[in-house]
Amino acid sequence: MMHHRKVRSAIGLTALLGTAVLVLSGCTASTPAPSETATGPDLVAAQAFLAPWLATGEKKLLIDTPLSKAVPAGTRIAFLDVGTPVAAVMWDILQPIVKMTGVTLDRVPTGSDAQSINTAMNSVVESNYDGVINVTLDPIFFKPQLQQLKDKGVPVASASVMDTVENGMPEAFNGPDWMTSEGQALAAAAIVRTEGKVNDFALYTVPEFPFAQFQVDGYKTEMTALCPSCNVRVVDIPIATLGSTAADLVVSDLQAHPETGYYVAIADEGTVGLPAKLELAGITVKGLGTWSIPPNVQQVADGSQDAALPIDFNLMMWTVTDQLFREILGDTYAWPDSQTRAYTLATLLTKDNAGDYPMGYAAIPDMQKQFAALWHVAG
Repeated sequence: MMHHRKVRSAIGLTALLGTAVLVLSGCTASTPAPSETATGPDLVAAQAFLAPWLATGEKKLLIDTPLSKAVPAGTRIAFLDVGTPVAAVMWDILQPIVKMTGVTLDRVPTGSDAQSINTAMNSVVESNYDGVINVTLDPIFFKPQLQQLKDKGVPVASASVMDTVENGMPEAFNGPDWMTSEGQALAAAAIVRTEGKVNDFALYTVPEFPFAQFQVDGYKTEMTALCPSCNVRVVDIPIATLGSTAADLVVSDLQAHPETGYYVAIADEGTVGLPAKLELAGITVKGLGTWSIPPNVQQVADGSQDAALPIDFNLMMWTVTDQLFREILGDTYAWPDSQTRAYTLATLLTKDNAGDYPMGYAAIPDMQKQFAALWHVAG
């Protein structure tokens, strides 16, 4: 039987917040240079980098200027559904907006192959929508239809799309810089959670997601800065396995690499059910992930998953919708810097605090009330 070094839960959130006080006076995070004598992970530097992500102070909406007027009831919006478990969560998140504003929202399954995407986007163009919400679907797959939408004056608001500006689309709030920053935070979190005592890490990524490579690059860059001697294996988990066999692939990988001391998953949805499979296989390696869905948060709360760096999906989708409303109305707006955007939507959850978020991480508890005020509707 393969034997794995058991990774202890690392420094608690309360202790880390003491470090946060020292660095939160500025808006950006910088990694202190590792000690010249250090041969392993630099725990102090990792704590300092991660501290802003642990802030418990009041967070603010990324854009807090009211719309010029309410969006007309009956405004027709298409939601592009790429078919992943997270996409289903995001569709559900949008439903209260429909009730609140009176807009019409249609779910348009795109599939993941060129032919199905082409068919879906042709239907979007022909349906004469007022706006489109796109999460993760790369514009390279629907350039002809995108041009047709632009010709019609139909805006496309995006999340987790890396080349919006290059394709003449409104800038997504979580573009390349945002994703790189999140990858850096994942590296710092991995070192903090292992107390600087692990040197071999596995990073599970989903190559079909265009944003994933930016997270990988950020992770590798920060890990090199924090631990030049650490080994990082980057392992692809196909998008088609999310929600099905992704956890089995992780188990097989860890069985083949018993030296691995900790894992990080860029698509945490792929690790739902993983703790039980690891236990069955006799593997004691712990890990964390991002883009975590409620079952991941529950795994963290019950202690079977070590930690998570979740995104507030509610705030994410309402922010994308807010941007689309502004584009439909022709309102001007500006995003804050990318690190502020990243800190606002994410934090580190451990067993100590994950139980506070049974429905998923919520960065701004009264978010809906605040958006209602911006949109001139009843909350």
